[in-house]
Amino acid sequence: MLKYLLIAVVVIWLLYSPILRRARQLKRQQRPAAPSATPGPAKPPQVEDMVACAHCGVHLPASEACRDTAGRSYCSAAHRDAGPTSH
Repeated sequence: MLKYLLIAVVVIWLLYSPILRRARQLKRQQRPAAPSATPGPAKPPQVEDMVACAHCGVHLPASEACRDTAGRSYCSAAHRDAGPTSH
C-alpha cells in the first residue's frame, strides 16, 4: 500500500513540477523591470536667504515671508497687518 502511495506522489510531482515552473517564469516576466541605472548622488539642499519678521523678529526663509508694500518681511499675514514693532 505504501508503495502505491509513493508512486502516486512521484507521478503527481512529475506532472505538476513543469506547470509550476512555467507559472513562476510567467510571474517573473510580468513584474516590471528594475531600473538599470543606479541613482546618482543626491542633490545638495538649496541655500536660501533667511529674513527676520519685522514684528516679532522670528527668522524664516525669504520664500515663506509675507511682505508689505514697503518690502518689509513678516512671518504671517496677522503680523503684517499689525505692522512693524521697534526692537
